[in-house]
Amino acid sequence: MAKRTRKPPIKPELRREWLRLNEENGESPPQIAANDRYDVRTVRKQIEIAKQEREVREARLLVLRNALEHHYDDLRSYAEMLNSEISGLSNVPPSLDYDLMGAALRQHLPRSPIWSYMSKWHNLHQEKDERQQELEKLIEQQAKADRRLTTLVAAGMDMVVPGIIGVLAFQAKQWSQGYKGLNLKDNLVTEPAGEGFVNLRYGFSQMGKMDTEHAERYKEVVRDVLDDLESSLRDWEAYHDLEKTVAEIGRLGRKLREELAVIRLRRIVPGRCKYCPL
Repeated sequence: MAKRTRKPPIKPELRREWLRLNEENGESPPQIAANDRYDVRTVRKQIEIAKQEREVREARLLVLRNALEHHYDDLRSYAEMLNSEISGLSNVPPSLDYDLMGAALRQHLPRSPIWSYMSKWHNLHQEKDERQQELEKLIEQQAKADRRLTTLVAAGMDMVVPGIIGVLAFQAKQWSQGYKGLNLKDNLVTEPAGEGFVNLRYGFSQMGKMDTEHAERYKEVVRDVLDDLESSLRDWEAYHDLEKTVAEIGRLGRKLREELAVIRLRRIVPGRCKYCPL
């Protein structure tokens, strides 16, 4: 009796070919077995193994695709938060992994101009705060030195000087950003404050309580002081420095938003980082 020879194990390439012949060409396991001289039971078993292997591969690809999609979403969310910060939207809460995603995006895009822009953007904001503080000190000096306000303070209007300082600081901030701010014609008003008294207010800023007998005269004094200080403020070098810094922040912000838009709208970030799915 002749000794049976054991055939070598079926290679993955062969069982995948049998699966293709079965599914795409419509060949039955007996046909495949006859053509390749294998036992039909072996062919059926190997076709089933090939199907299981395909399902595993597809499942892994699905998991990897989902992981990549979530990873890209995390990077895009970071870009969205940066964009909101640059746009001045402070109501967007940062993610718990905000710093980690920042490092990850930098690994993906190490040569992006975003990083130098962001550094300069933060420096400019610090510079703007310093210039605003410098300007407010000048406003305070000018308001306290104005002798026209001395009579009002002596008459009990203790709030008039701090009120003027606060509202002029607000005006400078508004003008430097391109807004109109308050105007003396519409926003300097008196309001009833009990019998025989009124409150003087310029926009949000309370100037103090005064008796109705002197109200119009005191109001005109405050109007003249405000008019003079507002006019001179626009000519101060400190104000022009603030205006230039704000304009530079605006220009840099537009460049930053353009770079971030590529990340936000492309939805796929090139490169790799240590958090990329394997």
